[in-house]
Amino acid sequence: MTLEDSIHASRVRVLREAERTGNVSATCRRHGVSRTVFYRLRQRFEQYGADGVHPKRRRAAVGRPSALSVQTERRVIAFALAWPTSGPQWLSDQLAREGVTIAPVTVWRLLRRHQLGTRRARLAVLEQFSAATQGLLTERTAHRDRRRTRHVAAAAPGDLLSLDTFYVGKLKGVGKVWQITGCDAACSYAWARLVVGEVTSAAVLTFLRDDVRPTYRRAQWRLRRVLTDNGKEFKGAFAAGCERLGVRITRTKPRHAWTNGFVERLQGTILHEHWRIAFRRQYFTGRVALQRSLDTFLEFYNHQRTHRGYRLNGRTPATIFWGAIAA
Repeated sequence: MTLEDSIHASRVRVLREAERTGNVSATCRRHGVSRTVFYRLRQRFEQYGADGVHPKRRRAAVGRPSALSVQTERRVIAFALAWPTSGPQWLSDQLAREGVTIAPVTVWRLLRRHQLGTRRARLAVLEQFSAATQGLLTERTAHRDRRRTRHVAAAAPGDLLSLDTFYVGKLKGVGKVWQITGCDAACSYAWARLVVGEVTSAAVLTFLRDDVRPTYRRAQWRLRRVLTDNGKEFKGAFAAGCERLGVRITRTKPRHAWTNGFVERLQGTILHEHWRIAFRRQYFTGRVALQRSLDTFLEFYNHQRTHRGYRLNGRTPATIFWGAIAA
């Protein structure tokens, strides 16, 4: 029995019981039906019989018709793949010259629906086509599968610490401000210290020895390896200090910034989610106030801000970093 048949049987049962007992109010209270609905059903029953109180069969609502025909959609996609580095506005303007008037937002929605909403996605289709038809392999196409693998070997906190420096800016009354940033590759736990003036290898070593390493010790992890670029601030005193501390250094290849992508992404997050907001809310007059503001954000980043990366999957960095203590 379908749901409609069950409702129909219940309505007929209420009508017949009321006719048998002669008490409409009591019957309606017993079955939880209002008297208004009862009299409406009885009127339909008297006019059309038992079929008159059957629920109306509802059809699915008709969806919004497509704004573009199939031919037009194919034409837009072909045009976008012919000019993969151009955006929706440029594609809309060029299509208008050929007599096809489409709003830029419609072009963008169409491309996004077909997984072509980004320049990289359209270029990837072009690379695959060239590789299949002409045997033309770019470095990106040849190493596509390798690029998708998790190339950073860090099973536990301390296995790999990504280090980098970031130029915050030249602030009035303060001077040139640099940020030394550290990010644990296994759990994205973050450290950062501000330096006024030039960043030296001694300053980076102090950051590693006084800020980062003690935190690892308190969480019962051992710092084993750091990953840096080939900047002068990661050589000299820093390299000698790491050797004394028993920390191995791995360096990225020149012009391969994505190799150190964990800390690069962290610095972008600090820039977009903190500095660009903080500088519009407060006027900083010294390094201490800047560092206090940064520390407040890092507390939120490590303990409250969830991460959707494949290592955390919605957890916070502190849940893994301090897990040994919590357990």
